[in-house]
Amino acid sequence: MRGLEPGAALLCAALLCGGCAPPILGENRVGKPGQMVTADLRDYRIEVMRGQPFEVRLPSNPSTGYRWTIVESPVELIDQIETVRYLPGRTDVVGAPGEERFNFLAVKPGAGPLKLEYRRPFEPAQVVAAQRATFQVEVR
Repeated sequence: MRGLEPGAALLCAALLCGGCAPPILGENRVGKPGQMVTADLRDYRIEVMRGQPFEVRLPSNPSTGYRWTIVESPVELIDQIETVRYLPGRTDVVGAPGEERFNFLAVKPGAGPLKLEYRRPFEPAQVVAAQRATFQVEVR
């Protein structure tokens, strides 16, 4: 019986070990007093103090017809303080992606989910969103 080639053995070891690592869930954004907290798709939890502003930044390309919309929000805990802003990417190429920014203010202690979906507003509700983002917001 012959052994594995050195490269094949290394590949097998990498594949076997790759399934052992826990999934990366994202980061926990914790706000410091007087500081704006920003979160993006790498984050899953936002912790802020009452009266503290925070911003959610999500990749977007409006030239495709897609937009981020809030589908669930802990409205008793946070207020949206600015309408959604789109900032183009750092390029002058037409149709290049940028990001949408949502600004909030923490108003009351508690916790709840903030859920957003990336979809085309003109498509029927049965069409599955192209992307979803969920953040657990905790106001202290």
